[in-house]
This record gives sequence, structure tokens and C-alpha cells, in this order.
Amino acid sequence: MPDNCPSNEAGLTLPKHRLLKSVLLVVLVIFGSSCSGMNPSLTSVTPITRGVWPQDHSDLAADPDIVFGRLENGLRYIIKENHTPKDRVSMHLYVQAGSLQEREGEQGIAHFLEHMLFNGSKHFPPGEMVKYFQRIGMSFGPDANAHTGFMQTVYDVVLPEGDGKSLSEGLLVLRDYADGALLTAEETDRERNVILAEMRSRDSSRFRTYKALLAFETPGLLVSKRFPIGEADIIRKIDHRMLRNFYAAWYRPDRMIIVVVGDMNAAEAKQRIEERFGTLEPQAVARSEPDFGSLQQSGLKTFFHFEEEAGSTRVAIETLVQKKQPADSAAVYRYDMLQSLANEMVQRRLDAAIRRAKTVLTSADVTSGFFLGRLQYSEISADCRPDQWQLAIAELERAIRRAVLHGFTPLEFECAKGEYRAKLLQSVKESGTRESKHLANEIISSLSDWHVMQSPQQLWDMLNPVLDTVTLEEINLVFAKTWSVDQRMVLVTGNAAIGPGKLSPEAQILAAYNGSRQVAVLPLENRQAVVFPYLPEPGGRGAVAWRHTASDVGVEQVVFENGFSLSLKKTSFKENQVMVALSFGGGRASEPANKPGLAKLTETVVNESGFGQMDPLELQEALAGRLAGMRMRIREDMFVFKGEAASEEVPLLFQLLYAHIYDQGYREPVRSLALKRFEQEILSLERRTEGIMQLQVEAFLAGGDSRFGFPSLPQLQSCTIEDIRQWYGRQLSQAPMEMAVVGDIDPDAVIAMVARYFGTLPVRIPQKEIQRPGPVFPAGRMLRLIVDSQIPKAVVMVAYPTDDFWDIQRTRRLTVMAELFSERLRERIRENLGAAYSPYAYNLSHRAYKGYGLTRIVVQVDPAQADAIEQEVRNIADALSAGGSNEDEFKRVLDPILTHIKDLKQNNSYWLDSVLTGVFRHPQQLDWCRAFEQDYAAITLKEVADYARKYLDNRKAAAVLITPSAN
Repeated sequence: MPDNCPSNEAGLTLPKHRLLKSVLLVVLVIFGSSCSGMNPSLTSVTPITRGVWPQDHSDLAADPDIVFGRLENGLRYIIKENHTPKDRVSMHLYVQAGSLQEREGEQGIAHFLEHMLFNGSKHFPPGEMVKYFQRIGMSFGPDANAHTGFMQTVYDVVLPEGDGKSLSEGLLVLRDYADGALLTAEETDRERNVILAEMRSRDSSRFRTYKALLAFETPGLLVSKRFPIGEADIIRKIDHRMLRNFYAAWYRPDRMIIVVVGDMNAAEAKQRIEERFGTLEPQAVARSEPDFGSLQQSGLKTFFHFEEEAGSTRVAIETLVQKKQPADSAAVYRYDMLQSLANEMVQRRLDAAIRRAKTVLTSADVTSGFFLGRLQYSEISADCRPDQWQLAIAELERAIRRAVLHGFTPLEFECAKGEYRAKLLQSVKESGTRESKHLANEIISSLSDWHVMQSPQQLWDMLNPVLDTVTLEEINLVFAKTWSVDQRMVLVTGNAAIGPGKLSPEAQILAAYNGSRQVAVLPLENRQAVVFPYLPEPGGRGAVAWRHTASDVGVEQVVFENGFSLSLKKTSFKENQVMVALSFGGGRASEPANKPGLAKLTETVVNESGFGQMDPLELQEALAGRLAGMRMRIREDMFVFKGEAASEEVPLLFQLLYAHIYDQGYREPVRSLALKRFEQEILSLERRTEGIMQLQVEAFLAGGDSRFGFPSLPQLQSCTIEDIRQWYGRQLSQAPMEMAVVGDIDPDAVIAMVARYFGTLPVRIPQKEIQRPGPVFPAGRMLRLIVDSQIPKAVVMVAYPTDDFWDIQRTRRLTVMAELFSERLRERIRENLGAAYSPYAYNLSHRAYKGYGLTRIVVQVDPAQADAIEQEVRNIADALSAGGSNEDEFKRVLDPILTHIKDLKQNNSYWLDSVLTGVFRHPQQLDWCRAFEQDYAAITLKEVADYARKYLDNRKAAAVLITPSAN
């Protein structure tokens, strides 16, 4: 990312609809399918209905600002004008064909075809389409431009402008996807290796568990035999003729939908679609849909799957019934909302037990809904230690039974409703500045789920009155009905080695489940919500000592008499969004040398402990329905509280920050939970080649500096609550503080609030921190590591020492140099050799350590190729350091960066994270943002070649080869 931007992830605790994390639905993460909860008693439709829209079979109206259309050949289109960000259009071809359309002997052909559409078409010879993307400012990378699911394949184009010419060019690309693929034998053979490399990169204990689970859960169904990634033996046999036949059969106008969202004229987009696609015709006779199969599940079944390389054990209780998803309607939405409220209340119970250390669970999830529009499911699942799986099963069984038998409490009900209502209202208030790519993704998700695409205002008008009238009794009945299916599956997967004794593993699981059912469960007691804020309000207001406006960048700066500093920027990028950063202290760089891991443990303990007088679950109840949250991050150079709030909730956000300053909560149960999770994470990392990068390689590249990499479990266990209080708490109470506020704000009102809550803090005198020696790069060294793993993939990493962050022109040019290296990796190692799916390079120039930075190249390969690929990486470095590039390649690398910068400057996170956080420490950050785009645009090929000559020196490089023991 340009200018080495810190992560934009806020990590907030804002209430939100919980993402589906079901083990059954791992594929959502991997391949992009989707699901949603519905009432099984209503009329149903198939999600692959063609020629119509979901609203054609619904009592719901679609968003009136969206244009829905259909051409005479059956192709449909969706157009939505949207002006955030400016000059950007998100364009997609949605094809209703995926792996479930494959015949026996074709497993993986839909995904193979997706790859091939980038390898030569009517208007783009092989190798030219990616270059076209780069020239219009698009990045090309794995999963960035297309994805294949069970029932759909989606292709993406992001245009830098919304004028007629750009629209026409983008639609030309989509038209070539639709019927212009060349599918040559030569390109097919070359791409085959890339797909096999992708298959290798996705291989993991998690994916192997998923495949075994789906085979158990869905016997007789096609879905368990049609993973989008395919089967290696078949991928090796697929030829260009098979691809052509599948393409002709399934890529038909009546199975295609064009989605266009962005800063353009909808009428012009409609005209261009008609011109470009009106002549599209079927290429062959349509195939019939493959038989999905029949599922016969009844009674109680158990399942065990051992994966030694997993870091934890996962237990789950599920129901699964073959039933078609109902057609969208107001009644469906109402029922779905009731299910969501009930699941959220069970989730809160589990979270409360976990955070208060009253359970053997380390994480838990509750979900229900439909999978692929044909399978209705419910699931409760959790992670635990491998020796505690019986206790975990019992806890999950009783959690469901308690809710079914005794229902929920009034306090739980009010909290869940408050959060649901708040999120609905937030969506309404932010609807005018939704980003086009996110809005396009919502539309595509609605197509996959076959939902009516409604506006936030429509959802508010429909669901808010329901929240006013729904009763606790209704919620209880809905949850009981969800789990009333006379069928259960009890699953144990991961690293629990359940040995066969007198009973098989499956019989032992059954015994644990049945044993739990014999234990009576009691209802939860109803409690009264605690009140926040609870601290006395500060008296008076701090006086302003200095105030300055940098009008050219719209930034106002204030210093109060007590030394507290404030920077503000009012923006209109996103309605109703305010982002805040409170920074202080020395961050990870100040971690004591004798306490490795203290920073990692501190971050978790601080974020999960709540306040001294209010634990996190009490705080969650007190803030139900409020839209403000915060999270502490430990950067290498400072501690930062990152907060986000709706505009009217800024006072609440300041109250939260103020409470943390005066009433920190450092809870021992949270420390214990964190250690359990770290233990699971370390176990997982130890058995994966990618994981060893975190465990050992980071520290190796820093000369063994304990502030880098992942600490060992004994090191983490040696860190106490008192250590956290002495290190972090001392800096929190003594270090000078500064705040940055960005977003939809009233600057004068914010200044007044800051004067009240922070301008009255005692004056802070900077404390001199003990200076530790900085990291030392292991120039010229080679590290070979062997991982105890049976998964056949290796990691090759070559790193080159560069320099620290503070010469911004140098840092920017090193960023471009690394991007140029990435482009060479793509062309040489992915496209020409087919040896890796997603090789990459990046430069990281550090802020906290003088002179320390490095450019890393990382390639995941077949273990047998590891040494050869390391040499290829070094060859690329030699070529770049010798000036072996050209203006076309350089421009194709630089243009996507310039496009990204334009988008960044229209984003609150950029202004908060990269410009205003720490700006009083480093005033030059304001000058950097002034010249951000201009400086990047001024970079020349010669400059980058000079930096490559200086830094890409193979004599100084450090290399790491990580191979599996099975090799």
C-alpha cells in the first residue's frame, strides 16, 4: 500500500449482523457462495431461476433507484448510479453456472474455464487482458478479478472513469468473457499448472476437514462431489475441447446478468449494454441441470475426523434438512429477523461464558439458514482443547436445550432488538455514500441468494415496525422450531486424538452427547442492565493554547494548555461515520527485552477486559443499540485506540476513551483465555509452512529481535497482569497524548467535547524510555526449515535489506520497486513456469527502527521446485538491478498505484491512519499527503532502476526455504 499505510482495519466492537462461520459453510470463505435464513413453510423457488427477477415472485419491491432490464436474447442487467468514490465504476458479469453444472469427469472445469478467460479472447491476445487491466489502473491478483462458486462464476472490471468510452471498453471485456474466449490448446496446457499450483496453495487441514465433513453431512448429494477447485487427476486431463464444450453449453445469454454500479449515467450504461450484448447468441444447445441428489438424514448421527495439523478441536451440533429456500417476501424477512435475534442471544450467552472463563470453550458460533438454496441447516459449534471435547459437547448441547426449554430473558431480548434496530438505522444514514464496489457485491450476493435487492430505507420501513411489535414469546417459539427437527449430527474434528478403545470414536461422541442430555438445565436469571457512563463527568473545560488551520488539506489542529493535542478533518466521504484515533507511548518498540510477547498479550487483555467497574459483557449490554466502539492496537511506534461512531454518538465514544484512561480493566480470566487461544494458534502455525513464517522467520529477519515474530507459549505465559499494568498502564497514565478525528463532524462541537474530556487531564511530562538496540538484518544468510506436515507445499522467501520509513520519497520508490518485482513474479513464475499461484513482493520500511527495512519476495511452490524457484527469484532481482525493465511495464505497475491513491484520498481511514494519527510527533505527514499523488506520478523508471541497483543485491539477501517433512 502506498506510504506504508497502517492497517485500515478498525477492529471495532460495533454491533453487527454476525457473519456465518459454520464448519459446513467454510466454502463461503473459500469460494464465495452465500446463504440466508428463511421460513421453510413458505412457497419456495430455486436460486437458479432464469429470465426473471426475485421481485417477480415476491410481495417486496426492489430498490427504486436500481434499473433492472432484460434483452431479447435473455441476458439481464442491473444498473445503479452511485457516486462514491468519484469517477469509479464497478462492473461485473454474473454467470449462473459453477461447479454444480459439471458432469462426472469434469470436476474443476468451471474454475479452469474462469482462469482461461484471461488467457486470450477475441479482442485481447494471450497475455494482453491483464495488461489492459493494469493500464486502466486495475490491479490483477488471485481472486481479485473473478471467482467461481458452486452455482455461479463472477467476473469483475473496475473502471477508472464512468464516461461512455470507458463503459464501452469495460463492456467489451465482459463481452469477451461471455463468448469471445479463444481457449487454445497451448494456453490450456500452460494454465493447467497454475491451477494445480492454486490447488496446492489451498490445501490445508481446514480444507481437508471440510471435504470430509461435507461427505458425511450430504451423502447422496452432488455438492459433496463438486468442489469448485476440482480434482487434480481430472484437471490434468481437461483439454481445450472439453473447455469449449462446457463454455458453449453454460455460458448462455439467459444465464448471464450484467451488474454496473458507479459514477456514470444509467441511461448511457443501458444503451452501451444493449449495443454490446444485443447480438450475443447461445453457442450450443443447453445442457440439462445435473441431478442435485436426495438427502435422507434422520435420527442422531456422529462424526469424527482427525487432523493432526489442526491447532484446536472443533465440536459442533447440527441439523440439516433438504428443503428449498422460500421465495423472498415480507414474511420471510420477518422470520429471518426473528431467527437472527434468537441466534444473537445464544451467541451472547456463549461469549459471556468464554470471556468470564466459565467454560472450556475458546470460541463459539451459532448459525442457521439455507445453504445453496436447497439445504436448511442450524448449527452450534465451538473450539476447545483436544482433551476437553466431551465437556465442549455438553456445553453446546445444554446451551441449545436451555434456550429451547426456558427461552430468553427480557434483558437479552431488549439488547438484541436494540442492536438490530441500530444497525438498520445506521444503514439508512450511510446509504448516500456507500462505496460502489461494496454495493455491487451486495447486489451480487442478492443474486446468489435470489433475494430482492432492497434499499436500506425499504428495509427500515419494513423491519423497524416489526421490532416494535414482536414479542419474546414469538422469539422463543421460532428458536424452538429451528431446533425441533428430529435429526441431529454431533461432530468432532481437529486435533483430538480419540483413540478406539471399548468404544469407537463415534460411539464415544454419542455417549458424551447422550450423557449431557441427562443433566437438567435451569433458566437464566433475568438481570437489570448496568448503566454507562458511570464515571463522574469531568468538571470545566480545558483552555486552548494554540489553534491552526491547514486549509489546503482541510485539517484543523488544536493544542490545549495541558498539552493534549487534537487534529480534525471534516469529510463527506461517508455519511454518519466518525473515526477517532487516540495515540500515545512507544508501542511495540518499547516492549521490555526480558518480556517477549508482552505486547501481543497486552493487546488482547486490554481489548477483551472492558473497564475496571464493568466487564465487557456488562458494557455490551449497557451499549445495546448504540453505535460507538473502540479497539486498541499496538503499532511498532505507538499505542493507538481506534474508535468509530455514528455522528450523533461521538460523545459516547469520547466517554468510552475517557473511561479507559481512568478505569482500566485488566482481568485475569481474559489473560487465561488469551493464553488458551495463543496455544491453539501456535499449534496450528507449527504445522504449516506458512505458519512457520510467523513463528520463526520474522525474528530471523530481525536478527533474533524478540519484538518480531510470534513469541513462544512459555514466553507468553510468563507475562502477568502486573507486567501489563507496569508497561502499558504506566505509558497510558504518563505519556503525552494526541487525538485525531475524521469524518462527518461538527469541528467546533468536537473541539468542545475534547476540551471537556481530555483538555482537563493532568499535564503529562514525557518519560524517557529505555532504548533497545534495533533489529539487525541477517545479510547473506540462508535458513532452511522443515515443518512436520504431510501437506506437500513449500515456501520460498528471499529478502533484501532496504531502509527505514522516514525518507518518504525513497519509501515510495521502494514501494514501486516491489510492485515491479511482483509483476515479474507473475509473468515469470506464475504465467511462464506455472510454478506458483500467487507469488508476491512487498517493501516494508519500518517507522520505529532507524535504518531497518526490507523488500520480501514470497512464493509458495511444490517442495521439489523450492531451490530452483529461489534461483529464479534471484535472477529477477539481478535483471531489475541491471535495469532490465521498460516504460510499458513500469507504467502498468505505476497506474494501479495512482488509481489506488485516488481512492484512498476519498476514504476516512487513510486520513486518520496515514495522515493525522501521530501528526504532532511527525508534522511532515501533512506535507506527505499534500504531495501524495504528485510524487508517485513523478516517479521515473530510472529512479526505480537506481533503487533496484542499490538494494536488490543478492550478496546481501537473506533466503528462507520451508519444506514439509513429507517431502
